[in-house]
Amino acid sequence: MHKQMNPSDDELIDRAIRGDPSAYRLLLSKYKTFAFSIALKIAKNREDAEEVVQDSFCKAFKSLRGFNRSGKFSTWFYRIVFNTALTKIRNKRLLMGSLQQFPEPQYEFDIPDDYLNGFERLVQQDRSAMLSKALAILDESENLMITLYYTGENTITEIESITGWNPSTIKTRLFRARQKLYIELSKMVPNPNELL
Repeated sequence: MHKQMNPSDDELIDRAIRGDPSAYRLLLSKYKTFAFSIALKIAKNREDAEEVVQDSFCKAFKSLRGFNRSGKFSTWFYRIVFNTALTKIRNKRLLMGSLQQFPEPQYEFDIPDDYLNGFERLVQQDRSAMLSKALAILDESENLMITLYYTGENTITEIESITGWNPSTIKTRLFRARQKLYIELSKMVPNPNELL
């Protein structure tokens, strides 16, 4: 009997509870990228975000037996990431008095062997740079909403479970974030819908 190629979260959780290290690794690899995105939106610092994700996985794995299977594992886990990141920045504010500034994104503009593919990559990097610049004008909660809703493809209900905010607050923040993005992108390009 061979191992199933794509085990469900429930199967991985059962295996992890029984002490199977490969199940822990599979859960980690499945959710670490988006968890890092959430942590980075809140912590605004790569090192802090990495620490938040690591702490969150430790907390999640210690509490795995208490996970209520009525909801999705991802929603439960991202809630842990959200709360851990908030605690991290609160503690940092107490220690330092203020948060560090959002780091400037680094872009490499190598001249590729294949000019057309390279040109397309440059156009994509240019779009990414404009979107990053526009996203930087959003406040933390609006930026997080965009990440959870569009990048993470979470529903309003799932975002409510992750953040603890009520649905009308979430919808308002999403609406405001989209408006701000559109206005900011309108200053940079004639048709901002092409970037979104």
